[in-house]
Amino acid sequence: ATNSMTLACEDKLVAEVKTFLGPGVKHVDKRKRKLCNTWRCCKAAGVVGVFLLFLSTLVFIAGPKFLEEKIQEGMTLKQGSEMLSSWLIPPVPAHLTGYAFHVTNPEEVQRGGKPVLEEVGPFVYRSTILKDSKNKETGKENLEHNDDGETLTYRPRYIYKLDLSSSVADPATTFITVPNVALLTAFSTIRDVGWGKGVAAQVIENTGLGTPFINVSFAGLMWGYHDDLPCIKMPRPDECPAPEGEKDIFAEDDEWEDDEWKRKKRDVEFEEKLNAEIVDCKCVIGLHRDWDGTLKEPIRIHNGVGDMSKRGWVKEFNSSPNMGWWKPGSTCDQHGGHDVGALPTGLETNKALEVFISLMCRRITLEFEKNTTHLGMPSYRYAPSLSALGSHTDPNLATQNTNNSCFCLEDEGFSCFKSGVFNMEPCKITPDTPRGSPIALSWPHFYQADPSYLAAVSGLKPDKEKHQFYLDVSPELGIPLAIRPRFQLNAIIRKDEDIESMSNFADELVLPLLWVQEGFSEPSQEMVDLIKFCLSAADDLPLIGGTVLAVLGLLMVLIAGWGWWRVSASSN
Repeated sequence: ATNSMTLACEDKLVAEVKTFLGPGVKHVDKRKRKLCNTWRCCKAAGVVGVFLLFLSTLVFIAGPKFLEEKIQEGMTLKQGSEMLSSWLIPPVPAHLTGYAFHVTNPEEVQRGGKPVLEEVGPFVYRSTILKDSKNKETGKENLEHNDDGETLTYRPRYIYKLDLSSSVADPATTFITVPNVALLTAFSTIRDVGWGKGVAAQVIENTGLGTPFINVSFAGLMWGYHDDLPCIKMPRPDECPAPEGEKDIFAEDDEWEDDEWKRKKRDVEFEEKLNAEIVDCKCVIGLHRDWDGTLKEPIRIHNGVGDMSKRGWVKEFNSSPNMGWWKPGSTCDQHGGHDVGALPTGLETNKALEVFISLMCRRITLEFEKNTTHLGMPSYRYAPSLSALGSHTDPNLATQNTNNSCFCLEDEGFSCFKSGVFNMEPCKITPDTPRGSPIALSWPHFYQADPSYLAAVSGLKPDKEKHQFYLDVSPELGIPLAIRPRFQLNAIIRKDEDIESMSNFADELVLPLLWVQEGFSEPSQEMVDLIKFCLSAADDLPLIGGTVLAVLGLLMVLIAGWGWWRVSASSN
């Protein structure tokens, strides 16, 4: 068919030439027959050129939006996305840095004196969070993409490894004097006991370390030291006989009949670390022990599909939409806030950012503070406001926070502290500790706390640069460029005239125990380059692609026009 069309075209051209030159012409030069092929090529070039110009216009107009949608799709936490890979394996290594407060005058404090504290640290640990670890027995991953297509559920496992070169000293050989949290917890449990309280107190003091202050290593304080008291209600493992000549902490106590303190049998798990447990027939307790290597509670979060503003929003914790710690039905008891590693895109300076912090047993509101840069990448800094941990009864309106009223369980017998200190006892309740552990949370060195807490101790110097909790975030993509959660754990020491060792303390003392910071302060260059590419791709790629197509299209049209002119000139 192509040959027939070519011959027809050539015959037509020859006929036109003969007509032009006259009927006497008997021969037409072969070169003239080639003009038809040239004309055909010019026509094709013109069509292609026009098509490329149309395509370039389409790329200029629709390309940015199309690429932006594709980039946004890659920023969700759905299976196979780039964001999911980055969320599972962060591009920047994180560290946990800890500082302890050494009480230099424990005897004086026990007599009601003012504590004098000495900060000891830093002790640095490389931190890894495994979100998709596998069950060794079943082989099932602890990360599940739910059937609703909008959420995923994961169980984090934290791994800590000492970075001795970045630490001030070896934490295993650095000893500090700190409040005995195990003893204070036991005393808190019997605080409201009437008859038999004296006997109970004697049993507590005669079991384990038995003094209000103890001297332990920093590593022991964090990851575990020996104290028999926390295991007093645990059954003795079969492989652990009673030590000869020592008090059998597992023996039944016939003199003590209080129901809350009867020994209760329960299963002791050895695969996962507990805050207090029996290891090698000895009781071990550590403030952060149950975080190292232990599979934590499941967290269900939104993956961002369909609504990127919900990316990372915590829908359930421990398989429940409610915490079960604070006032029932209140906003305080509802789970919410974003996972710190999966924030929403399109952040604005006039809107607050809520994040969920499991260590705090609550979500916290962060507000825009200022613009920052990391390796040339602009970011927004979000930090807790002055009233983030504010009391609802604070007379100072700048620090008062009525939204925190549902965290106050004074009617249930728990203290409600002044602004800047958060009582965590309700979320530390267990079957063995019905009053929880006497632990309060604040920012390090009582930063932004009521001045009375700082005045009650010596040795603290709050510094915004060192002690502020903050997140630096790329606002367009919601990717953290710096994560610095900072917390201080404080022991709550209450005077109890019925217990001799506690009878001379101040009425209620919030005594700093240690403070930690996690995360990282600077992104990697690779991370910044990737963010810059994602931010510029939606604009730059269509511009480059459209320009190339437009130049090619225009070139083809010019070639077609030039060829048409040559054909016309040759024909003439």
